[in-house]
Amino acid sequence: MTLVDSSVHIKQTINVLTAMKTTGGRSTKKAEQGVSSGFFKDVELTEGRGKINKPRFYESVVATLTKRLPESSLVEALKALDKRFWPGEQEDLTLFGEQEVHRLAKSLGEPAGEAVEQFRDWKLQGTPPGKTLEWLCIASRTYLPTSAECERGFSAVNNTDNQSRNRLRE
Repeated sequence: MTLVDSSVHIKQTINVLTAMKTTGGRSTKKAEQGVSSGFFKDVELTEGRGKINKPRFYESVVATLTKRLPESSLVEALKALDKRFWPGEQEDLTLFGEQEVHRLAKSLGEPAGEAVEQFRDWKLQGTPPGKTLEWLCIASRTYLPTSAECERGFSAVNNTDNQSRNRLRE
């Protein structure tokens, strides 16, 4: 999985969680039915701590994901090399991604002008990417989609329902 693929999946997950804030998912509905009947998976339910405020919980998870995983300039530059993100109209495609390819080539020590020229030929004429652009495409697939900081952030999600840390309860 590439960095761009990860970015797409994260945005999709954020959209799903945002939608679940108001409607909930399959498991939420099953749990709510269990609460109303007093049984969940053949286990009698008893009154415990206060209920979790569902919209606030989902909002907190979405805010954490969005804060920890912002759309970086690197991801934007890499998207220019991925045809899935190219605009459909020829006039929009004409200059699309050229600044990003230029920036990426410079950051990797490749001839930026040559990379942009090859990129332009690839997107507008359908010619195979030249050597410099091919190298950029290969390099773009080597960026890691995660980091140690990111992994620590996701571990923190396990502590979301902690009374002393968060105010998710009603």
